[in-house]
Amino acid sequence: RASRGLNAANSIWIWGQGKRPELPNLSESFGIKGSVISAVDLIQGIGICAGLHVVDVPGATGTIDTNYKGKAKAAINEFQRGQDYVFIHIEAPDESGHRAEIDNKVKSISLIDQEILKPIWEHLEESRLSMGEDYRLLVLPDHPTPLTLRTHTGDPVPFALYSSDGCYNAPTSGYDEIRARESGVYLDEGFRLFGKFIKGEEI
Repeated sequence: RASRGLNAANSIWIWGQGKRPELPNLSESFGIKGSVISAVDLIQGIGICAGLHVVDVPGATGTIDTNYKGKAKAAINEFQRGQDYVFIHIEAPDESGHRAEIDNKVKSISLIDQEILKPIWEHLEESRLSMGEDYRLLVLPDHPTPLTLRTHTGDPVPFALYSSDGCYNAPTSGYDEIRARESGVYLDEGFRLFGKFIKGEEI
């Protein structure tokens, strides 16, 4: 490069360096066996630190064209092989927010509904009816990425929590930020939501 009058490639910038964080092991903390499904290395790493099994899904890209159906099938397979908990992460809505792509953001959320939530919910309900096993579903974003700002913010996020045994009963007409505010349900320490979800505790 230098002989051609170009800047020489004579240095390395290692991005994202750091030490492994000490996270609670979910098996030890809650007595559950779990898996993580994500195309994002960071999420996989957090899962490993928490004692989760990483599931590789072919075609999982972290973008709008990710393999939604493959992630749902992989999650169902994890339940069928005896896992108690599966964390599924879909990056597409966040990436669409960073790129200010409103159509792709709406599309990705719709695909999550139809190609991930629907088949998993149907599988869990079939298992409940055939084997009497209750289950819980928790749906939420990890942070807002407003189209107008194209970056993350620290605002509260809405969450939808369902339990087949009826222990959660806060009816609402929909799932979005406005209805979440109107519900009056709020956790100042968001990290406590997971424990309540796993234990079936009141929010």
